[in-house]
Amino acid sequence: MKLLAVLAALLSTSHAVQTKPPAIDEAPSCPANFAQPDGKLPEDAISTSLLLPISAKAPNKSFYVPEWAKVTPNDECTIFNLELPVAASQGKICNLVFDFPSYDQAPGVPYVFHGPGHFTFTGYEFGAGAIPGVTTFENQPEPGLSPPNPPEVVEPGNSYVIHSAPCDIPPEMEGAVLFSGSLCSEDTTFMFKQSNEQGCPLGFYVVLTDDPDAGEDNETTQEG
Repeated sequence: MKLLAVLAALLSTSHAVQTKPPAIDEAPSCPANFAQPDGKLPEDAISTSLLLPISAKAPNKSFYVPEWAKVTPNDECTIFNLELPVAASQGKICNLVFDFPSYDQAPGVPYVFHGPGHFTFTGYEFGAGAIPGVTTFENQPEPGLSPPNPPEVVEPGNSYVIHSAPCDIPPEMEGAVLFSGSLCSEDTTFMFKQSNEQGCPLGFYVVLTDDPDAGEDNETTQEG
């Protein structure tokens, strides 16, 4: 009986240790890039307003809006919409980032990833984007500028700057301007849920940073 009591006490202690909240210094470090030096998102970061799948094998099918983005080899792609606020974007660099923490960095982060990680990032016309019930593989938004130097491989445990350039949104525009693109792959299955709730962000975001040339442009305009 005494042995059983000791074992019960040990099990109880072990359970207590396993469920103890992690200390602050045990918090996982998030993958970083030059726009996110600590891997976290600034308060004014812009998340996707819509993730919509399209399918090469069902080119005329319009899909419902899912909770998860989905990419499959040579078939399904996901179009992502982001709405850039005009006022907040003035004098800023728009950095399109893809944050992809690993399970070790953010336990429970919601994604499925299988393959070598080769992806294509296609940009659409500024102001165009996916429309539920309308957008299909055969009826995509008007093509625009695609990222000139996208990452060759995307893998868990990294944060990627897909494209970085001055926002250049005319100040006379009001509200927000739609920015969109698509993610496809020829060799990788990838599903993820856009999230910033597991300690590290996951998904597409626009991070605004200061444009060092913006002040010079204003001075030139004033002098002229």
